[in-house]
Amino acid sequence: MSMLEGRRVLLVEDESLVAMLAEDILLDLGCEVVIAMRLEQALRNLQAETFDLAVLDVNLGDARSYPVADKLFERCIPFLFATGYGAAGVEPAYRTVPVMQKPYQKDDLETLLQHLLTCETSQRKTEAGSFGCSCTPHFNGSGRNQIRAD
Repeated sequence: MSMLEGRRVLLVEDESLVAMLAEDILLDLGCEVVIAMRLEQALRNLQAETFDLAVLDVNLGDARSYPVADKLFERCIPFLFATGYGAAGVEPAYRTVPVMQKPYQKDDLETLLQHLLTCETSQRKTEAGSFGCSCTPHFNGSGRNQIRAD
């Protein structure tokens, strides 16, 4: 049994085909998935439900997912950003949050989500307003992950 089995994941993704792909991957990993395609919907879901993990697309049409990230941080729910632009697509204040470059790859997503559940040092907000983790994985889209010690 995988450590992801039965975990509730908030998936915030505005592109329907991309959301379906990510949902299929998460379901294959044994997760329960709640999809939000708009910022307001994600914030409502987060307020109404309990989640173990979250995967946030950075760009949601004309909005960004940073308000969701802030709420996840406040609730100590591990999360990652997913973007086609990689780490460069994330505002500097959030650059220490794990980033997975799209398109979603099952092995990369599984490894990163497991890491989020087992990382000894959880994400925290620093005095400068950014987040930090002592062991932040970054996926470069090549199928290989790189763990960066911050």
